[in-house]
Amino acid sequence: MAPISFYLMLSVIMFCIGILGVLIRRNALVVFMSLEMMFNAANLVFVAFSRQYEALNGQISVFF
Repeated sequence: MAPISFYLMLSVIMFCIGILGVLIRRNALVVFMSLEMMFNAANLVFVAFSRQYEALNGQISVFF
């Protein structure tokens, strides 16, 4: 099992790519895809911390 720092770094990278996509691109489709990448990065953080603390609250909130 990989340590939580790998998941957090992946989430930070995904979130930064999403921010760059929102700020640089003007195409609406690309902006919405970048926003979706930012949401997926936040979901990855929820699942990673949920897995570390062995609580299902983070995983349940991701599904909703």
